[in-house]
Amino acid sequence: MFRRCAPYLLQRICDTDNVEVLYSATVTRLVGEGSLRQIEITDGTGGTASLVDTQRLFVCIGGAPNTEWARDTDIVRDKSGYLVTGPDLFDGGRPPECWSLDRAPYFLETSVPGSFAAGDVRHGSVKRVASAVGEGAMAVTFAHKYLEETA
Repeated sequence: MFRRCAPYLLQRICDTDNVEVLYSATVTRLVGEGSLRQIEITDGTGGTASLVDTQRLFVCIGGAPNTEWARDTDIVRDKSGYLVTGPDLFDGGRPPECWSLDRAPYFLETSVPGSFAAGDVRHGSVKRVASAVGEGAMAVTFAHKYLEETA
């Protein structure tokens, strides 16, 4: 569960008295009208469900990038599976062999011209929502620029 969790964050979680880490557990229901009052947690090993009183639920969907779809493509991934973009594609001042254009890749462009990556899936991202939103907006701008040059 915590394999890709930053060490400082893991330590903070473990050192917090009012936080309990439940392994093999799934949130199966939210209870409340207008605001959260309880969550139902189902134990994955025995299947028993229990209700827990709470007003807050924080969801962490994981630190591993979902990039298996890119495995059999020319999109370069780093050793952890993150998509490599822009200047990070260069090795010894050269773009990857699969790069087919005379220009350098745009900042968020993958090794496939016209394919862009933004947010947590990108190598070197800061793993923050605000940054991902900003990168998404930038990717749209770069996509328009790419489409203009290929028109």
